[in-house]
Amino acid sequence: MNKTKLVTALAVLAFSAQTFAASTGTLLLLGTVPVVNDLVVTSNSPNNTTLDILAGESAKNVASVAETSNNLNGYKIYISSASGGFLVNTSDASAKTSYQIGYDGAAAVAPTVAPLEVKNLTSVSGLATNNSAVTVDVTAFATAPAGTYEDTLTISIVAN
Repeated sequence: MNKTKLVTALAVLAFSAQTFAASTGTLLLLGTVPVVNDLVVTSNSPNNTTLDILAGESAKNVASVAETSNNLNGYKIYISSASGGFLVNTSDASAKTSYQIGYDGAAAVAPTVAPLEVKNLTSVSGLATNNSAVTVDVTAFATAPAGTYEDTLTISIVAN
């Protein structure tokens, strides 16, 4: 076969392949939305810094938490305490009193060093923000020595 016939045969073959193309085609369009799980803790100062150690406190509103999520399966809120649920005198660690935390209207619980689940929202329909109140019950310590009593809480949000 000479070169001219070979080129002509290849051209016909290429044209024939084009004539067998499908009559429909598909195109996948794809976008992604990252999971959002954020929270902002706002203290209700001076409520969180003027706790009555001597007489105790009952359901004192100390903070609000704005929880933002777009996870359709919802999210959980955890709280942990650096001092294991005690307000500790900063000058004498043996002087301390216990307390409990209420979250979003739920019954107050004693926080622990390990994260403790305080809320479980099982679904959201899209990006949503929920505001939750944080309250504290302080056990009265009538014989408390003078000083500042403190603990640090860590509040976290985790997708379900």
